[in-house]
Amino acid sequence: MPRSVSILGTVALDPRASVPLHRQLYLALREGVLDGRLKPGARLPATRVLAAELGVSRNTVLAAFEQLVAEGYLESRVGSGTRVAALAPEALLHVGRSARQETTRDGGSSLPLSRRGRALASVERPSPRGGAAFRPGLPARAEFPLELWSRLLARHARRSRADAFGYDHAGGLPVLRAQIAAYFGAARGVSCHADQVIVVAGAQAGLDLAARMLLDPGDAAWIEDPGYLGARGALVGAGARLVPVPIDGEGMDLDAAERASPPPRLVYVTPSHQFPTGVTMTLARRLALLERAQRWGAWILEDDYDSEYRYAGRPLACLQGLDRAGVVLYLGTFSKMMFPALRVGYVVVPPSLVEPFRIALRSTGHAVPLAVQGALGEFVGEGHLATHVRRMRVLYAERQARLLDWSRRLLAGALDVEPEDSGLQLAADLAEPLDDRHVAVAAAEEGVVAAPLSSYFLGEPTRRGLLLGYAGVPEREIGRGVERLARAIERVQRSAAKPARRSAGARR
Repeated sequence: MPRSVSILGTVALDPRASVPLHRQLYLALREGVLDGRLKPGARLPATRVLAAELGVSRNTVLAAFEQLVAEGYLESRVGSGTRVAALAPEALLHVGRSARQETTRDGGSSLPLSRRGRALASVERPSPRGGAAFRPGLPARAEFPLELWSRLLARHARRSRADAFGYDHAGGLPVLRAQIAAYFGAARGVSCHADQVIVVAGAQAGLDLAARMLLDPGDAAWIEDPGYLGARGALVGAGARLVPVPIDGEGMDLDAAERASPPPRLVYVTPSHQFPTGVTMTLARRLALLERAQRWGAWILEDDYDSEYRYAGRPLACLQGLDRAGVVLYLGTFSKMMFPALRVGYVVVPPSLVEPFRIALRSTGHAVPLAVQGALGEFVGEGHLATHVRRMRVLYAERQARLLDWSRRLLAGALDVEPEDSGLQLAADLAEPLDDRHVAVAAAEEGVVAAPLSSYFLGEPTRRGLLLGYAGVPEREIGRGVERLARAIERVQRSAAKPARRSAGARR
């Protein structure tokens, strides 16, 4: 009869640890099986013997053995005791490790990502930390009617209708889709039926869904340069070949793109308020884009991320409202209008895409919880959204004016800050030879977020400046934020001047 193997060298129990003793024994034996120290077929000591050797109760050993048997690491048979299983469930993970597969510090595998995975991981979107000054794209969260929203959300969470707990309503709750179609039809000139509205978990989810549905790997996608990094990531993730298109005073320069690239499969554009420059695409350029897209057989993905906040006149009609050929998909979000953590967006698709998008939504996981959709439909339908947006237009206009006033007093000659008719942030040019990335680092050290414009270029940057968000910055903090930014710029200027002085001294 084979003797039992000694496992005392495999096990070290600590009665003072927070992990129970039976769990410690389980983990030690499991590791011994997986790393090969306990060989398949090896017989383990009887539970009484092992308990005495380890100085623990027999119940502790029994609990560990029972778990290991249940998971397939050990086998227990009447009359033959407990043995290491012939093949542990996870053993294959440790067999045949290739030369290129190494173990990372955290114990994980370094198997390579796909080409699209590597490309997607390379599009790093900054996640600035610190105060609100001057984070771009951030609304005034403290001004949102949170108590009202909480009541609506709680009301819909308590509803016990069966359809509120199932998988129905692919594409979004009918009531919310109807409210979106009505509201944005009046406010932005969107031309659609409620069925064309696909509700998704934020604008990024809409970008990802549209890119995957409309592009094959290697397809050309025209993208504004500079442009939104989230769109770049979604297109790269779909395997698209990105073609950077320069921005001029009329928006996307179609002629320059057409001279440099074959016709695209998709064009991503922010025509109402180009991100990050703030340029508005002219009507002539919009009509030209629609005509060429129809001629090319290309889709247009229109991202209308913050056009509700226009401070001079009514918001401009969207590109989708001019589309007669069914080539434009209109993307919007409630994050800028309400608060970012809401994570609700929508895509208005041409009628031919309604059913494919609804079916695909089930497979992507981009759907929004029904209680949130119900509360949002009521929030829009009862006029609370329109009221909130009107209040914020006044507030954001005042905050932009204050940022301009402080900037002209403290940043004149270093940063050219000009007013814009809409949006939540301003794009400002730095004086030569300041490097916007250096200024951004210095600003962060002062506790201020100042996104460098050069980071939004896919090609060679043609503009150096800062993107300054003001909408989410309380009035009392704007002046302090500009003072800190002025100190940061002054530090960078002094640092840049030192080599020049040393060089001049060397020539003398």
